[in-house]
Amino acid sequence: MGLGKTAGWIAVATATFLFAAAGAKADGPPTPEEYVSHVGGTARILSPGEFKLDGQTQWCGRRPVVVDPQLDDYGAAYPGFLIMNPRLLDKVSISVKQWIFAHECGHQFRGPDEETADCFAVQRGRRQGWLTPAGLDEVCTFIAPAKGDMMHLSGSHRCEYMRKCYADPKVH
Repeated sequence: MGLGKTAGWIAVATATFLFAAAGAKADGPPTPEEYVSHVGGTARILSPGEFKLDGQTQWCGRRPVVVDPQLDDYGAAYPGFLIMNPRLLDKVSISVKQWIFAHECGHQFRGPDEETADCFAVQRGRRQGWLTPAGLDEVCTFIAPAKGDMMHLSGSHRCEYMRKCYADPKVH
């Protein structure tokens, strides 16, 4: 993703190197099993449809979710699986939680571009009915402090773009 510290797919190259140094395969991103083995602790793999946010089942196609309370961000993505940090997710509203999950899922279906993942997330939320204009305001408040970096526009720019995506009349 990331929302800040963890850059999700940008971390793939670095993480692939780190995983290779730890004896994992060097020809691509890790599998969920390799990720869990590498990070250790209480990280665990959930099958598609097992991950819940405030009792609501979350789906990202047939992709598993790794629950990692030590992840340095709310969520991240490698090709083929999502990583969620329940310790941090517990600190935000359900609208923000679902947006984070949908953003990471957006990387699965749309690739590494952050703005594309943001747009995917808000449009999915609008279509599925869990993201209201008030919920989008919560998401914007959440990301407002974010500074821009190599992969992300500033929070205010991301919010402006997400509002346009949310309002797109082609979204049903």
